[in-house]
Amino acid sequence: MSKAMISHILIFTAIIGIGLTLQLEGLSTKKPRLTKYTMKPTVESGPDEEASLSTYRINNTNGATCILIRTDALLSISYRDTFGADRELNVYLPDHPQLSGTCEDDQSSITLKAYDIVVEIDFKKTPGGERWYISYVEVSYSSSNPKFEHIDRPGLKVKLSTPPNTLLFGTPVGKSYTCEDKVITMFSQDENDKSGHLAKLYLRQTRMQSFMFKAANTWGPTFQCSATGTYRDETAPIAVGSALAIVTLCSVTAYGIWRYMKIKNVQYGAME
Repeated sequence: MSKAMISHILIFTAIIGIGLTLQLEGLSTKKPRLTKYTMKPTVESGPDEEASLSTYRINNTNGATCILIRTDALLSISYRDTFGADRELNVYLPDHPQLSGTCEDDQSSITLKAYDIVVEIDFKKTPGGERWYISYVEVSYSSSNPKFEHIDRPGLKVKLSTPPNTLLFGTPVGKSYTCEDKVITMFSQDENDKSGHLAKLYLRQTRMQSFMFKAANTWGPTFQCSATGTYRDETAPIAVGSALAIVTLCSVTAYGIWRYMKIKNVQYGAME
């Protein structure tokens, strides 16, 4: 075997190793990063964080709860001021906003209004009725809201939302979705939007359930957000281990060939 052929083998092995390394980046476990601190300021002190959480409930006409949400929510709206600088309006959803909603068999909704800002969350069931999920989140307000400081375009009716047919927080019916931290991003779906605003709803220590219809108003069994695959893919460790094994095998094989040819060349030179 010539030196040129050995060089080709080593180069080929290196290319395989680089390709597998790039694939590993896509298979590695990733967690979403939250840059927004979402705990409500509270006058109470102590280790119990329940004081910072708010509970929102929608009942049907029979008095049974159909939507129950407990969370610490922060709404952040990005806008531009009259000086051309990017600004953020941060609003904590209060404990007692104006609440309204609908309760139906396959779809329901909850609307929260505070500070002249309206947040709507719609829930639906999958076609088979086995899971419930959030299908739509919308925030609407006027850009003349006094909470916006020196906003560049007052007088606009702004509506930001998730894309149509969104599927968030998929959870088996009868169970309550729980998650430590979550972010929902909303933007204008109107091509003629003039505001250029972007909204993010930060949720901390969240537990929610829709389609409950329980007179006792009690939570169903918990369904952790990590179990949905949002945070963790259990197949990743297997794929990573297999890829590393292939890279190691290729490297050892190439080194063995190189070592064999080197010894053979030395022996051939000694015979001469």
